[in-house]
Amino acid sequence: MPDAAPSRWPIVLLDWDNTLHDSATTHLTALNGVLSAYGLTVSLDAYRRAYTIDYRLLYRRLGLKPELVSEASDRWRRQVAAAEPRLLPGAGEAVDLLVETGRRVGLVTSGSHAIVEDQLARLGLAGRFDAAVYGDGQPHRPDPAPLLQALAILDAPATSAAFCSDTPVDMQMARLAGVYPVGLATFAFGPDELRASGAQEVAPSLAAWVEALLAEGGGSG
Repeated sequence: MPDAAPSRWPIVLLDWDNTLHDSATTHLTALNGVLSAYGLTVSLDAYRRAYTIDYRLLYRRLGLKPELVSEASDRWRRQVAAAEPRLLPGAGEAVDLLVETGRRVGLVTSGSHAIVEDQLARLGLAGRFDAAVYGDGQPHRPDPAPLLQALAILDAPATSAAFCSDTPVDMQMARLAGVYPVGLATFAFGPDELRASGAQEVAPSLAAWVEALLAEGGGSG
C-alpha cells in the first residue's frame, strides 16, 4: 500500500481529453460519422497528423470546405455527447492511487460542463474531484486562468501542484500558472514536442506517471 501522505505534488491537476478520457477514439468515430456526409473519411494516423485544438483549422486540414465547418462542428458535438465514454487504460486506477496517497485531485478541462459532467457520471466519476474547472466561458489556452481557478478552489499555491496533459499548449499554460508541467504522450504529440513546450517530465500515460511518482517515494523530476 502506498504511503499515507504525499511527499511531492500534494495537488495533482488533470486534463480530461486524452489524459483520462479516451477522446481520440471517441472523437475520431464522431468525426468520421460527420465527414461521411461530405464524402470524406479520415484514418487515425491522418487524424493524429492533422490534430489541433483549433477545430476550424482541423476541419480545413481534413479537406472540409470552410463554409461547412460550423455545420459539421455542431453535428460532431452532438455525436460526441451521445457517444459512450471510456477511460484510457489505468486512468481510473491512477486517480484512485493519487487519492489513496493523500493527494487532492482536480480536473481542468476545455470541454463543456454539460458534456464532461455527463461523461463523468456515466463512468462513475461524478464528484470524484476536489475541484473541477470546465471550458465554458474560459479564455483560450495557454491563458493560465483555468489552472489558477482550480488552485483558488483548492486554496493551494501553484508550487504545490502538478498538471498532467497531452498537448504543448497545456504545457505552456502550466508554466504561465507556475504549476509543474507533466506531458503525457498519449495521442498526437510526442515527448520532444511536449518538452519543447515546457514539460518537465514526459510519460506515455497518466498511469505510467503515477506509477513512477509513487515508486520513487512521491515522484522525481
